[in-house]
Amino acid sequence: MKKIASVSIMLILFSGMLVVHPAFAHNFVQNSDADLIAKIQEFKIESKMIANNISNNTLAQWHISKSQEYWGGNESAALSQKDSSLANQISASIGDLYSLAQAQNANSTIANQKADAINQLLDQAESEEISTSSQGNATVQALALVGVITEVLKDYGDAIGSNVDLTNMDNMNASSTGSMQSMSGMSMSKTPIVNMAAYQSAQALTDVSQTMLGNLQTIAPSDASPYLVKAGTALGALKQKIDAQGSGMDVMTIVHVQCHPNLIAAFNIEAVPEFPMPILLVIVSFGGIVIMSRMFSKNR
Repeated sequence: MKKIASVSIMLILFSGMLVVHPAFAHNFVQNSDADLIAKIQEFKIESKMIANNISNNTLAQWHISKSQEYWGGNESAALSQKDSSLANQISASIGDLYSLAQAQNANSTIANQKADAINQLLDQAESEEISTSSQGNATVQALALVGVITEVLKDYGDAIGSNVDLTNMDNMNASSTGSMQSMSGMSMSKTPIVNMAAYQSAQALTDVSQTMLGNLQTIAPSDASPYLVKAGTALGALKQKIDAQGSGMDVMTIVHVQCHPNLIAAFNIEAVPEFPMPILLVIVSFGGIVIMSRMFSKNR
């Protein structure tokens, strides 16, 4: 029986090692104020992209679709509870910009004016919906920054036609050559852009993330400063890599290995990671073998 148990344990451990991998994904705590701050920043970018591409229907329509992920009926309804007049103004202004994007020979100057007006209204909405304490809370602002950086990864993944989710750090743990090469552009010095609208958003959101970090540094506690300096260096590298059309792996590495860890260290904002299921199965199975061995020993 001891031999059987030993062999069983070895098989279980070996099989577990084949499938287990580190829980790399950063699971950040959720905060409704941070989510709204990020959404407003993201919508403001998309409104400007709509205006900038007003003469290109394909690009403009992509940005319209993307903007609707950030501000729609739910956000408008929430604002209406506090300021129905402002909510109506924002909805009407957004509708005007969307309609302009449908028109032929739309005037780009007028489009940009409408986008600027929307963004001013959204700034007002943010000041009304976000409490003063959250506006001055460095942790909340850091979580909003994380949200924007996540959108950078999503958009850049779409831009290069990546076959993997750049927001999931587990995808950096690919061990086979085939898996590594499945990420578009991995083996190339300059990655082809297959979605120009998504690339525009990724670039613009990267710029916004740098601005947000600068604002964060003015309200963060002094002990967070060294980490924020490193995060700033990482965001600078991210901008350079995206502008140069770097590989998906390079962009992931900057965010997950350089940027996120420093924000986590500065504000302790990462949730407790989930315990890897393969390891749990190995431990449970090991315990079962031990119990079975003792039972058979007593029966002899």
